[in-house]
Amino acid sequence: MLSLGQLYIGLQVAVAVLVIVLLYNLLFVAVDLRKILRRVDSVTRQLEDVIMRPISMADVIFNWIMEYIENDQKAKEKKQKKDKKSVKK
Repeated sequence: MLSLGQLYIGLQVAVAVLVIVLLYNLLFVAVDLRKILRRVDSVTRQLEDVIMRPISMADVIFNWIMEYIENDQKAKEKKQKKDKKSVKK
């Protein structure tokens, strides 16, 4: 028959083995999580590119239109000043 001390030592050994197995499995879980997070980061980056590309193109087009309007207004102002000078003479 097993004494209480031997049973207690046996339980400690069993718990130690289970803790080692648990840590070993946690190592694999951590590595898999890193792979999953890298993939999620990659997908997020791709989605960001897909979303930001049209927005940046719209920004470029908007800036181009604003420059065109400003240049057109400046040209009209110059023409009006020139017309006023020619009318005065």
